[in-house]
Formats: sequence, C-alpha cells, structure tokens
Amino acid sequence: MAYKVFFLTLGCKVNSYESAAIGKLLMNEGFEETQDPSECDVYIVNTCAVTAEADRKSRQMIRKARRVAPRAVVVAMGCHTEMKKDESDADITVGTSNRPKLVPLLLEKLSLPEDQAMQAEDLDAGTKYYEYGAVLSQEGTRAVVKIEDGCNNFCTYCIIPYSRGRVRSRKREDVLTEIRDLTEKGYREFVLNGIHLCSYGKELGQDETALGQLLLDIADIEGVERIRLGSLEPSCMTEALIALLKKNPKLCPHFHLSLQSGSDSVLSRMNRKYDTALFRKVVKDLREVFPNASFTTDMICGFPGETEEEHKESCAFAEEIGFTHIHVFPFSPREGTKAWKMTPQVSAPDKNRRTAELRGISDRMEEARAREMIGKTVSVLVEQVESDGTFEGYSTEYIRVKGKCSETNLVSGDILEGVVAGTDGFLALGDGFCRKK
Repeated sequence: MAYKVFFLTLGCKVNSYESAAIGKLLMNEGFEETQDPSECDVYIVNTCAVTAEADRKSRQMIRKARRVAPRAVVVAMGCHTEMKKDESDADITVGTSNRPKLVPLLLEKLSLPEDQAMQAEDLDAGTKYYEYGAVLSQEGTRAVVKIEDGCNNFCTYCIIPYSRGRVRSRKREDVLTEIRDLTEKGYREFVLNGIHLCSYGKELGQDETALGQLLLDIADIEGVERIRLGSLEPSCMTEALIALLKKNPKLCPHFHLSLQSGSDSVLSRMNRKYDTALFRKVVKDLREVFPNASFTTDMICGFPGETEEEHKESCAFAEEIGFTHIHVFPFSPREGTKAWKMTPQVSAPDKNRRTAELRGISDRMEEARAREMIGKTVSVLVEQVESDGTFEGYSTEYIRVKGKCSETNLVSGDILEGVVAGTDGFLALGDGFCRKK
C-alpha cells in the first residue's frame, strides 16, 4: 500500500509551486497525495516567514498537524524553518536551501528503499537553482512557472534574503521544457514567478534584458497564448527591457510593480532602490507601450517612523498612479531585519486606520478601472462556468469579467472574446462572448 502525503502550504505562489515540485518527487517514489489530512501518513507544512504573523501561523499549523494526523510523520519545510530550525515541533525539518533533501530524509524515516536518495545530496545549497523538473500537477486554469529564487536587495523590513538566499536563476532550457510539457496538459496562460523576478540571470552576469529574451522564447512555443509576469521591481524596468516586452505578442498588459510606499522618505528608510519619480517614469513608459495596461502593487502602512504626512503622501501617490488593485499590509515587525529595531514604531490603532484608508482608496480605484473597460473588447480566460453559459474569469488586463457565452460545451480554460457592457462593483459585465478564433 502506498504511503499518503498531505500538503498544507502557507504564503506565496512560489511556495505553492515548490509544494507541487516536492509532491512530484514523492509521487516518483510511490507516494500518493491525499486531500484528507486525517488519513495521511506524511503531513507536510510548507511554511512562510514574510511577516511575524506568518511565523506565528507557521508554528500554529505545525502544532495543528500533530493533532489532526497524530500517526503521521510531520514535516516542516520552507522559509520559517530556514530561520527557526531549532524551534520546530516537526519530525523532519528542512529549510529552503536544503528542501530537496526532504525526500531521502523521509525515505529513511519511513524505512523505505532509497533508490534515488543520493540525487539530492549534490545540492550546492544556496548557490545554484535546484531543478525539480517539470511541475505538471498544478491546479486552476493558469500555470505558475518558477524561474528564479533568492534576492540580493536586503530591504530593511524583509527577511527573505536571509531565508531564501541570494539570486539563483533557472536554466533557460529547463523553463522552456516545463512550459512545453504544460501546454500538452492543456495550459494556455503561464505566470512567471520568482522571489526577485527581474534579477533573472543576474548572477550569471546578465542584465534585465535576460528576462525579456526569455519571454520572447516562451512566446514562440506552440500552445502558449498568454504570458503573465509576477511581481516586478521598478528599478529593473529599464527602457531596454520595456522595448523587449513591446515585441512580445503574448504578454498580458498587466504589471505588478512593487511600490511599498508612496513617500520618498519612507522608501529611503525601507532601503528600496527607487523613488516615486522613477516609479512614475516606469508607469509612464509602460503605458506608452501598453495603453490599456493595468497596474497592481503592494503597499505597507505604518512603517517605523511613518508620520501622518508621509501616509498622506503615500495615499496621494497611489491615487495619482491609478492602480487597478493594491495589496495593503499593516507593517509587521520581523525579528532579524533592520526595521525590527527602528523607532518610533507606529501604534496598532494608527496602522489599522491607515491600512483601512488605503484599502478604501484601492477599492475605489478598482471599481473605476472596471468602468474604464466599458465599450472595450476583452479576452477572458474562463475559470468558472455555470449551466446557463454564464462564466467568470480574468481578462489579459487582470480585470475580473462575468458574462454570457452562447456557444455550447464551454469549459474552464477556454479563452473568450467580447465587449464589456457594464460593471457591478469590481466586476466587468458583458454578453455575447465567443471563443477566440
């Protein structure tokens, strides 16, 4: 009888990708994945450390695994365990640099044959990209493809360079092979992801155009219809890179540019590598090439020392840019970062109030962006289908669209085209959509 493994994944899409990758390695050893934690033989918690709250939840979920699956081998892996190896209640603990060693460790723990155990032992931890092979066991209509790991920036609030290590890039041919394999599985949209995506190729002496050239290579693969990018750093969005993006017919006009604050003084304390003037220029340059582009971002409220005036600057800059959506977070002190000891700390009530204010601005801009789409033709990747032909999905601009399609046998993963006729809050609405010719 095969051993059953259950995954609980916390944090970012990169973590989700890596859970699927480890799952693939275990399936190759004869394990079976289960969605019922109570019946599993192995319970794997893929942890997160991006905030103090993520640390707390990671510890909580490891303890919960003990209760839910008392007979299982409990495994903790990921960013939290990279930083806190000595406090895990798990049977097996691996971080980020030695994550693939989980397979031989688990085989040994379960007393299984270790035919492939040595494959993970040549891992040069933290200095090269570990290749899992094509990760095909993905959910949803778009496939996430990891092309890079690590970060060299050391922002004052961020633990990731310590938990993930320095930049390591995936080999071009390995990326292309995975995408070819995924097109055969029916995927048509691909989201390229990494910890610091724009640094792809940096440790090899390449500049940011390495990312743009990789995207052109991906666009040439038969079956690829849409390419979407994960989070991008404004300082990496040079004119040379944007010129390459312009040449790519498959690239979705949606850019997630990480802002964090709209106040230059706060950005300086955060040790970000840009100011609002550069951010404004990048958005202008991208809009000249992609006139209907959407921009999303992340912003932190209540960074140490943030004044009311700096908060107002941040809100005003967000409205000036006109984001489609902002992921807003109250600042969470993270032990091990420079910001941990920065003073003065903003009070919890002030952080919560500022967070609510910025989220309100985000909501208003998201509704306004949906209204801007009225009268425009959009291409939608279908995610949900109802029996009456009503569907929901995202346009290339990352606008949520709900509409009707008169064609039969509509399924998740179809790409439809139609005109937006109205809105309902954040939703763009339309009728008479049909499959893309």
